[in-house]
Amino acid sequence: MMPLFLVTRPKGAEHLKNPATLHGAVVEATDDTGAIAAANALATRHNAPFAGFDTTQVAATAEAGFVPALIQGNVLGDAYSGPGRGT
Repeated sequence: MMPLFLVTRPKGAEHLKNPATLHGAVVEATDDTGAIAAANALATRHNAPFAGFDTTQVAATAEAGFVPALIQGNVLGDAYSGPGRGT
């Protein structure tokens, strides 16, 4: 099992919004670069919508039965300023 990552659009990165409103993903990966690649692999029809996004490791390993997921809309909320949220 690999670590679990949350992939999110950085705060203030309006230029990274995409027409499909894909603004987050939860994926298994070995590192940050792998998390971006895994998120993009979930959305192959959208031409790398997660390029430039932030990644945050949220668990050391995923539980059995974990299924990667795309998230439409705002993942963290505008008021959140902790890990995974750029400046």
